Amino acid sequence: MIRSRDERYPCGVIVFALCVGIGAFFWAAPVRAQEPGTFLKGQNVRFYVGFSPGGGYDLYARMLAPHFERITGATVVVENRPGGGGLTALNQLVRNKPDGLSMMMLNGESAVMAQLTKQAGVAFDMTSASLFGRVTEEPHLFLLRPGLTGNLKELLASGNKLKFSATNRIDSVGDFAAVTCEALRMNCQIITGYKGSKEAGLAVMNGEVDGIIISEGSGVQYSQGGKTQVVATMGHERSSFVPNVPTVYELFQLAPDRKWWLDFRIGISDFGRVVVGPPGLPQERLKHLQDVWRRILTDPQVIAEGARTNRTLKYLEPAKLDAIVHDLLRQLPPDRLKDLNEVLLKKFS
Repeated sequence: MIRSRDERYPCGVIVFALCVGIGAFFWAAPVRAQEPGTFLKGQNVRFYVGFSPGGGYDLYARMLAPHFERITGATVVVENRPGGGGLTALNQLVRNKPDGLSMMMLNGESAVMAQLTKQAGVAFDMTSASLFGRVTEEPHLFLLRPGLTGNLKELLASGNKLKFSATNRIDSVGDFAAVTCEALRMNCQIITGYKGSKEAGLAVMNGEVDGIIISEGSGVQYSQGGKTQVVATMGHERSSFVPNVPTVYELFQLAPDRKWWLDFRIGISDFGRVVVGPPGLPQERLKHLQDVWRRILTDPQVIAEGARTNRTLKYLEPAKLDAIVHDLLRQLPPDRLKDLNEVLLKKFS
């Protein structure tokens, strides 16, 4: 039996067309929603590290890369590009195409310091970088070579010159040593040129230099087996890894003008180690990458994995990172900025 048009199409012609259109919309919507999350699948993603293999930033990148691959379906290639205290790699990153296929495990502290002190060769602006999330912020540890007294007060009272190792004057190692020497009125020399934090740490272990001020994870690693001695935590709270070691604030009661140096530098540590991408990423891709890194860095299993190797994860969301970096780059008056440049770049050579 042949049915009438109305019987074949109960909605009616107009309503039928609307039904088809609505159905097509709901059928197509999930595909559009998946597009930002699928652009990485099958792609090679370059993950820059601005230091040589084996250092703290390299170990973090290689620990986290498999989790990025698992979530996105991409293949991550960790590329070590040492130079300039990590800034050479950052300069390369910001010139890359903003397609979401390159990122960097960044020493955010040194990047902010380099821009703040207007270092030659800085080709980036941290206020426009694509921030994916903070991996961690760590207190720094004050390490001395074996053979020196572990009593920091006695060492300072002796007046003997202490030699510190660093990759660069602005690398979160050299600059931390400089502000510490300034705050404590220490007789110091900062020796730069080491390829990475691992080489700078080895210089202390081998007795080439007297000390280093370095991130907690690396400091704990370098002190294992008595290879170096940890004499102070550079923060307001003691390190959970070396709870018997006092903070620098516990050891010394400093006048406000000297305490400012430590307060300022320790405050920059809040920015910490961050994962960043080139500026100008399309908004959908940026949001997706931020979500991927949030999932990785807040995953209890990933956090536990990091804890087993002294690689703590302390995630901070991109919006808060953006607020920190804007404040840091705008807060210093000209006279204080002049003093900072003098201490960080010229003094203790």
